Amino acid sequence: MTDKEWDNFKATQVAAIFKEGSTIINTTGNWRDPQTGTLITEPTHLIIYLHKPSKALSKQIDSLRGLYKAMFKQQSVLRVDKKVAVSF
Repeated sequence: MTDKEWDNFKATQVAAIFKEGSTIINTTGNWRDPQTGTLITEPTHLIIYLHKPSKALSKQIDSLRGLYKAMFKQQSVLRVDKKVAVSF
């Protein structure tokens, strides 16, 4: 994926789901390919979104992950849900 492709995905797809805003950290990720056993290192985009639990939003997030996997030929896209206390 090129920077331009990521920027377009972020502007059109991510922004459509996380309308109130999100935090995106560009980093590097490692994972072991289960088919070959090879350790893969690649650019990674960590999206942090704080929200109240919602079944509808959960489905949208899973759809976004599926779209990302399909568009950028990824085997998996990690999702972590955790209850936290925040204030602004």
